[in-house]
Amino acid sequence: MTLKLLKEIFSNCLNEYYSQEEINTLFHILIEFYLGINKINYIQDPLYIISKKNISLIESKIKMIQKKTPIQYIMGEVEHKNIKFKVNKNVLIPRPETIELCDWIIFNQKKKCKILDIGTGSGLIALILKKYITGSIVHAWDKSPLILKIAKENALKNNIEINFKIVDILKNVKVNDKFDLIVSNPPYVDKSEMQFIDESVVKYEPHSAIFVEGNDNLIFYKKIIQYSKDALNSDGVLYLECHTDRINFVKNILKINNFKNIKIKEDLFGRKRMIKACI
Repeated sequence: MTLKLLKEIFSNCLNEYYSQEEINTLFHILIEFYLGINKINYIQDPLYIISKKNISLIESKIKMIQKKTPIQYIMGEVEHKNIKFKVNKNVLIPRPETIELCDWIIFNQKKKCKILDIGTGSGLIALILKKYITGSIVHAWDKSPLILKIAKENALKNNIEINFKIVDILKNVKVNDKFDLIVSNPPYVDKSEMQFIDESVVKYEPHSAIFVEGNDNLIFYKKIIQYSKDALNSDGVLYLECHTDRINFVKNILKINNFKNIKIKEDLFGRKRMIKACI
């Protein structure tokens, strides 16, 4: 079977689920990842013959895509800022706005510092900040040993040193250490909003990393801000990723806790998604 014919079959199998643009993107992602054939290779040689083994491999991935399995989970990894991250159903798929949050921190932080990432998940924020803020010492917390195992694997695979620890920020965490910078992308979606979330997210991604249990959808922010008030050094700074509809409530919580120089930043789509505050 030729590459061109494989693409036609790929499109026919998925055209009732995705737009043609999405299908083209998925096709080229998969053949590059699994077959080592990039888009330029495809254009130059669409009649390249695919082995039966590789045809079966792509067909198995098509079945997963038809079930709305996220492409990141199908491949088992993503790459951001030259760092490869293992991802599976236990950790959230990194979002562009989280990368933007990291870029904002890196732009602002001109000197080495001691950093704490609360709710690290795959380790995305911790690893990026460690790599790009020269001389920094990074601690990363998560309440799940299973999740921390993945984060540790990502750190080891990329040869990045992170101090991992099992901590549940919703419990009364004692301040035994001080930090120059604390960052978190906590769960912030109310369960009542589940109906508005993409089907693949609800079906495959870990609910504990997205949805807030209980009636208080700001509970993580309250706990993180309360902890940070005592755990930050005198010139320390706190960065949070937020729900665009509730970011002003987070701002008010920061004010109540005497944080200063509060700044809200929009993502590339013009949505208010990040907030920064100084102690």
